[in-house]
Amino acid sequence: MDKRFARVQDLVRGLDRCGSHALFPHVFLDCDKWQRLPYTWEEGLPTKLAAVWEAEKLLGDLYRQAEQKVWRYTDSRSPDSFLLRFQAALNGRLSELREALGRCRTRDTAALVNRIGALLTPEQVFRDMERVNAELAAAYPLPDVARYFSCAEYMRYDPSESEDGLLKLAARAFIRHGYNILPAIGQMEEDAGSQLAAFQRAFDAQAAISIGRHITAPVQAKLPILRELLDRANN
Repeated sequence: MDKRFARVQDLVRGLDRCGSHALFPHVFLDCDKWQRLPYTWEEGLPTKLAAVWEAEKLLGDLYRQAEQKVWRYTDSRSPDSFLLRFQAALNGRLSELREALGRCRTRDTAALVNRIGALLTPEQVFRDMERVNAELAAAYPLPDVARYFSCAEYMRYDPSESEDGLLKLAARAFIRHGYNILPAIGQMEEDAGSQLAAFQRAFDAQAAISIGRHITAPVQAKLPILRELLDRANN
């Protein structure tokens, strides 16, 4: 087999493996404050309602932060998005393939090389994947924020439990409440990573289908003729 043709054939076969797989998406949330311990007067809060309100406010802020970090990969306008990374990768693969195809150009193959070169255009694939990206962004949102509210842990410190009589009544004035939202933060990060991974798998699968339909299959239909012309010239 002509080495020039073998190179072209390998590059064509590798096109449908062009995706966003080089990226390993992750979401780490920035949180300096994730708990209040009720065991000291200064740290604790006077009522459970106050503890719930503060914990849920923190979780709401973190939820919006998680959404922003997910959008970094799923928003088509983001420079780190799956879509733009895929487009850059496919353009690079096609440029490499055009260069390899150009080396196959001879007087006998020029017309065929031109026809194959005309098929190495990504526009239709890009249109497909812009639509797919929008559909997947709607299909893989973060779970509702209420999921994380239910993961928060609440604590109560009641010094009256160890007292009797009048001291018990007096100690009740020192009841304090606290919370721990670290389990909710961990769940939010895990969910964001899982959604991104599922989005990415679906995106890459659809990209392979689109590349095969619009580029690989039409080009492969013409490769046997190119091989025959090059083999004939070598013999």
